[in-house]
Amino acid sequence: MNIDHRAEAEKHLDTAARHCNENPPDMRIAEVAAWIGQGYATLARDEDQAARTADLQEALHSLRRRFNDTRSLVASHIAKGLASRDKQRWQAARNLAQGLDEAHNNVDDLVDAQLSDDGWDTKTPWTFPAAPADRNTPWAPTPDITAEIPEPVRRVLAEYLAAALLSKGDAQGVGQTITFALKHAGADLTSDIEKRITALTLGPDPSDPPF
Repeated sequence: MNIDHRAEAEKHLDTAARHCNENPPDMRIAEVAAWIGQGYATLARDEDQAARTADLQEALHSLRRRFNDTRSLVASHIAKGLASRDKQRWQAARNLAQGLDEAHNNVDDLVDAQLSDDGWDTKTPWTFPAAPADRNTPWAPTPDITAEIPEPVRRVLAEYLAAALLSKGDAQGVGQTITFALKHAGADLTSDIEKRITALTLGPDPSDPPF
C-alpha cells in the first residue's frame, strides 16, 4: 500500500499546530506530531526529487538518442559528398566536417565507417575529389577496365598488393589504399589478389598440373 507522504506530513503538522493553539499544555504531543510531520515532509520532498530526476534522465536519454541519430545522418551526408564526383559537393562536405571539428563535434570516425561500408578506403576521399567518369554525366558509374590491363601487369600488381596486405603496419594501409583506388578507377584486381594471397599463405593448389 502506497503512502501519501505529503498528506501524512500535512496531517501531523496540523495536529501539532492544533495542540499548540487549542491545548497549550499538550506541548509534548505537539512536538512529537511536528517531528513526525517533518519526517513525512522529507520523504515527500525525496519522492518529488526522485520523480524530477527520472524525468530528467528520460529527457537526457531522448536528447542523446536524437543527437546520435543526427550525427549519423550528417556523417553519412559528408561521406557521400566526399565520395561523389561533384567537386563542389566534395568541397562542401569537407567544409562541413571542418566546421563540426571547430564546434567540438568531430564525426570523422562515423564518416570513415560509412566510407568503408561503401567500399572506399578512409584516406583517399578526404584528399581529393573523385574524377568524373564523364563530363556530362558526373554520376555515371566508372567503366570496368579490369580486362584491359595486360596480364603481366595484373600479375605484378596482384603480387605486390597481396604482399602488402599480408604485412603489418603502414605497408598494409598503403596496399588497401591502392587496391581501393584501383577498384574505384575501374580496375578491380580483387580476385587476382585473393588468388595470390592464397598461394602465399597455403602454397600452390595441389590439383594444378606441374607444367
